[in-house]
Amino acid sequence: MKWRADGTLEFVGRIDNQVKLRGYRIELGEIEAALTAHPHIHTTAVTTREDTPGSKQLVAYIVATPGNAPTTQQLRTHLQQQLPEYMVPSTYVVLDELPLTPNGKVDTKALPAPDHHRPDLGTAYTAPRTDTERTLAAIWSEILGIDTIGIHDNFFELGGDSIVSIQMIARAKKFGVHLTPRQIFKSQTIAEIAVHAAAATSVDAEQGRVAGEVPLTPIQHWFFEKDLSTFDHFNQAELLVTDGLAPDVLRLALADLTEHHDALRLRCVNGPDGWRQYLDETVDTDILDVHDLSEVPDESLASAAHDIAEETQQSLGLAKGPLLRAALLELGPTRGQRLLTVVHHLAVDGVSWRVLLEDLGSCYERRAAGLAPLLPAKTTSFRSWAQRLNVFAESAEARSEYAYWAEPKPAGRVPRDRDGRNDVRSAASVSAALSPEETRALLRDVPRAFSTRINDALLTALAHALRDWTGDDEILIGLEGHGREDLFPDVDLSRTVGWFTSVFPVALSLAPGATGPVASLDSVREQVARIPNKGIGYGILRHLGTPDVADALRRQPTPEVNFNYLGQFTRELPGIGRYAGPDESKGHSIGPDGMRWNVLDVTAAVEGDTFGLYISYSTALHERHTVERLANGVVGHLRELIAGSVDGAADARRETPGVPLTDVGETDMAAILKRFSI
Repeated sequence: MKWRADGTLEFVGRIDNQVKLRGYRIELGEIEAALTAHPHIHTTAVTTREDTPGSKQLVAYIVATPGNAPTTQQLRTHLQQQLPEYMVPSTYVVLDELPLTPNGKVDTKALPAPDHHRPDLGTAYTAPRTDTERTLAAIWSEILGIDTIGIHDNFFELGGDSIVSIQMIARAKKFGVHLTPRQIFKSQTIAEIAVHAAAATSVDAEQGRVAGEVPLTPIQHWFFEKDLSTFDHFNQAELLVTDGLAPDVLRLALADLTEHHDALRLRCVNGPDGWRQYLDETVDTDILDVHDLSEVPDESLASAAHDIAEETQQSLGLAKGPLLRAALLELGPTRGQRLLTVVHHLAVDGVSWRVLLEDLGSCYERRAAGLAPLLPAKTTSFRSWAQRLNVFAESAEARSEYAYWAEPKPAGRVPRDRDGRNDVRSAASVSAALSPEETRALLRDVPRAFSTRINDALLTALAHALRDWTGDDEILIGLEGHGREDLFPDVDLSRTVGWFTSVFPVALSLAPGATGPVASLDSVREQVARIPNKGIGYGILRHLGTPDVADALRRQPTPEVNFNYLGQFTRELPGIGRYAGPDESKGHSIGPDGMRWNVLDVTAAVEGDTFGLYISYSTALHERHTVERLANGVVGHLRELIAGSVDGAADARRETPGVPLTDVGETDMAAILKRFSI
């Protein structure tokens, strides 16, 4: 993973012999080693099976010590203490012995398929009592492959996980039972989930083509306030390695996207009263350019592809469209194809890309087979969301947040090495990383030992590194959120394409006596927990609120350090291709003459088995060694937290509520939605 010169963060995938499941690369031997560490396990084998088409799962085969076969719940609990959730098998089969090949290795082909009996759980079986409970029990039975499911059985102890929960929600919706991911992770049993499902309201989701005026959202107001040389050139782009895509079929599939996802038909015009936007009725169809580069020699190919990428990046128009353009590069029989898709940032964000690329693959496959596209039902429209936010800005609930956001803030200014122009042309970046072993400890041990979320740990380390640099105990950091918060019970944004990001300031106070991050973690977590509605209210009040409220927030200090944790990342893209490597150009996504919006952009992510920290800065303001010292400081403080999670430091802390078994935040859930659209 690295920053490109144009400020784009590139992710580099891993290629090895690990099993691939749901986008993760999993070492089966690591799971087997964790299982055999159980005192009542003699030997074990772990494999992947797909006994039900489309439902691939991890299955553990167990040979227990005589008379001591552990229960499924005991095995899952044992593994959850050592492995991330995606490496915990969903099914456990107890055998007298493992089948072996003539050379003494486990014969995986001879391993029996799991039966469909209810596993040994800690709860007694209770039959469904209502129509909703019977519907949910039938769905669970089908998806989990278990014949009998009781209403008090725990979804995750039955073998369910984050991905399976999305399948279950989608299936339930077809039967008129409306659920949310939050309900599944909070309730976890049919009896409890059914209560919430029965009380659920219908979702506001227009299914036809949505057109007409759309109020500006907070992030759009924020965008149009910026100093850009051109507002037309502010994009996001994805470059895919493809092979054998037919241009005529691809053109139809791209048109299907602009038909289904209304935000791709957005138009913005700047008039006497400022910027306004609307959704056009017209579907852009001429948005694919095909370039034959098959005769271009290898040594000239990169330059030719870069020129095409630059041309595509500069071809979008806010006033007349399109907001999406694609370029298919035909490289020749041995070099395959490249598909570059560019979308203006006003119409897309990280969650939107997952939906768009999944739908593009689906539409292409259907069109190639001579069939009409068949996409899941639309969720709440971007226009409806924008309208609801503008009304919400005047509500008592929104105004009640003002007291928090109006609290005095520290200056937020960081030292400079020189005074220069913080423009896009001067952008550079540095990085630092943890080892795979440290990464596993950060993701697994730190949250469990300190009863905290990974984001709180990262913020604590960043705050301490900033204090080491500035000497200030009061730190001001800008945070980014996905912005798709549950403000309204009848709004579902899981498949809605658009730019929803929220940006908000967070003031963190470190106690003068807190010499390290372990001593500060509780305090930072409590300060972050005070943020109302995960920060979305700041932009609403700042850009949509009454003039006096907006002016008061505008006069506050602006953070010069911005932080964004992207979560765990995989480069796999089912259905249409795979992401291209970082050395292949996507062109400049932002016009080079504009100004950078922050002094330091700090991004963290886990790619494969490695945690990386990336800081983008301006060479006109800082020397490289200054920013490297900051990055190394953050990673160093993370290592202190890791050490504290295993050396007994956590035991001396006050008791705090534990992290639940399925502590999945909204950003993680957005990542999960990339595979199952509902």
